[in-house]
Amino acid sequence: MKLKILTLAMALAMPALTMQAVAADDFDLTDMVPARPNTTVANAEQATVKGDAVIADNAELAIAVAHKALIDDDEDGVKMIQVGSGTGILSIGSVSYTTYDNFNATLLSKRGAYNKAYMIAKKQLIENMKGVEHQCANLVDSTLDVIDTGAESVANTKETMTETCKESVSGSLAGFVTFDVYDDVNEKIVRVSLISTPKTRSQIREKHGAVAVTSDPNSIFKQVIGDIKDGVLPPVGAKVLTHSETGEVIVMGYGSAIIRQNKNKSIARKLKSAAKSQSQTRARSALLATIQGEKVYWQGGFDEKQVEGSEQFDYEDPSLQDPQQVQILEQQRDTFVNQLKMSDQYSTLAKGKLPAGVSVKSFSSSDGYWQYSVAVYAPSLEATAKQAAKEMQSAGKSMNAADNSGRKINAVGGINDAAANPQAASGKVSSKEEI
Repeated sequence: MKLKILTLAMALAMPALTMQAVAADDFDLTDMVPARPNTTVANAEQATVKGDAVIADNAELAIAVAHKALIDDDEDGVKMIQVGSGTGILSIGSVSYTTYDNFNATLLSKRGAYNKAYMIAKKQLIENMKGVEHQCANLVDSTLDVIDTGAESVANTKETMTETCKESVSGSLAGFVTFDVYDDVNEKIVRVSLISTPKTRSQIREKHGAVAVTSDPNSIFKQVIGDIKDGVLPPVGAKVLTHSETGEVIVMGYGSAIIRQNKNKSIARKLKSAAKSQSQTRARSALLATIQGEKVYWQGGFDEKQVEGSEQFDYEDPSLQDPQQVQILEQQRDTFVNQLKMSDQYSTLAKGKLPAGVSVKSFSSSDGYWQYSVAVYAPSLEATAKQAAKEMQSAGKSMNAADNSGRKINAVGGINDAAANPQAASGKVSSKEEI
């Protein structure tokens, strides 16, 4: 049975989820093939596109049409997806990267692009659902300086325009899935697609009962490995899937790092170990953000200044601007200067303690350039870990109790010249030549 992606739910806790969902037949992404450049969507004419909204009776068709529309437009943004069960939101973020003579720098640039594209896509979801804090100031300053004498007339004109805008977005996201990642090696652009649907959002609102301790934890990891083999292991993000036999929810947080290349084998091994440690930390962070919550912040804006004018004279002393002390220019001087400054700041914060029973599995890519890690959480694994900890604690208490009922240590005597005394290491350590 194929695994179903349920949600990337940033919930306060992750107990066992039931199989209940809103309109279970809608928004099932299991068999979907994400759009790629220069591809076509079958039966696309059956979907209606109205601005940024795609309306269709079939959820898969609506999502495919919306995804392809954003790709064809070659732009970041969101599309609304309207079907019978409600409204979904698709968000795509894309970032370009640079290739370098140093191969490590190329890979680092690419991974950085994945991370930024992921944050852009999340920011757009928040912006769409919660709105943007906005502030804009616009100033136009126009001056005219004319000097007339009995013999001639000269004039200077100047227009200064200043526009300053600031925007910000903040909030927590819940119920979205990492739908697609794509690296266009020809254009050197990576794209990350996220989607939030009625089905994914409904999962975090469910109330759930107790969880039994699992007797076969390996079956969970078989499901995880099978899911990874069947799909894409993304450099960033997380998702939630279900156990095909038990229906138990399994949460997966993804982390990645670049395995820096080095001609020295010893250094190369250390770099690979460092990459593994990085990817595991990032996987745990993604898992924590999924099961506990992650704050996303964005602040951006621009400052634009423009000066336009014509000058027919200069003041000999600009500070005095005395009309009797001017230098008439031989030729009128026309100027135009425009300066634009823009800024974007993205940040996320995931802080807390991971639950018991979290296991991290690591993989190297087939080409040996990427290190991936998956942090896995399942309620039954947590219950098993807590049960083991309880048993160990009980055993410790029993040992302490036994110690308390014993006698005090005897610190007197014990010398025995006939006691067993096997020989320890004996022999020359340094040769005569060495000393």
